[in-house]
Amino acid sequence: MKVLFTTNVPSPYRVDFFNALGELCDLTVLFETQAAKSRDAAWVADKITTFKAVFMKGYKYGEAEAVCFEVLHYLSLKKYDKIIVGIYSSVTGMLAIEYMKARRIPFILSSDGGIKKQEIGPKRWIKAHFISAASAWLSTGKVTSEYLEYYGAKKDRIFIYPFTSVRECDILDKPISEEEKKKFRNKLGMCEQTIVLSVGQFIYRKGYDILLSACKKISGDIGVYIVGGTPTEEYLKMKAELPNDNVHS
Repeated sequence: MKVLFTTNVPSPYRVDFFNALGELCDLTVLFETQAAKSRDAAWVADKITTFKAVFMKGYKYGEAEAVCFEVLHYLSLKKYDKIIVGIYSSVTGMLAIEYMKARRIPFILSSDGGIKKQEIGPKRWIKAHFISAASAWLSTGKVTSEYLEYYGAKKDRIFIYPFTSVRECDILDKPISEEEKKKFRNKLGMCEQTIVLSVGQFIYRKGYDILLSACKKISGDIGVYIVGGTPTEEYLKMKAELPNDNVHS
């Protein structure tokens, strides 16, 4: 089976997924751009091994999107058994959907996540217009399925599949002992009794401003550890204003 999949950037967990999918079909993946602006340059994908990767030419905008008219060329080839749109909200994704909708080309829409919100007006109409145009939907779980259904996806045509950035080798066979935990904490210099751990980029949508505001109300024996690259000036300023020195990054 020949499969065409469109997405924005080759993030490591996506490349892992595409390598796994490429073992089951003849897979071509169209990427809008090679990297997201806010991503750490060291966070790169492993080798592309089982699928054909195409980095389309286009006009970059936003965080990780580009306007790529080249997508229309691949859609017009009519040589793919299945077409999957991975990013419906980018200009390239919307352009692809409009093209296939006008030519009655069936396609599958894939979504990694989404939270249903009560929306009215143009914003909901636009989302529903593009999401409902698919003939089937790929979802990563119950919440995403509810999101897709809210915007017009047919419940009986939503298919849930496992999608994760965690590899099997990263999962412990069993919980480690308290003694081992203490050794790790000592090695990392984590001296607090209670630990709050957050992993994510230092970008606005991750909500670190909310977390740091909450840190004003916690005691000094609770350690907050943020793993997410280089702290921003806003973060450093908020951290300096905290009553306790128990926030680390």
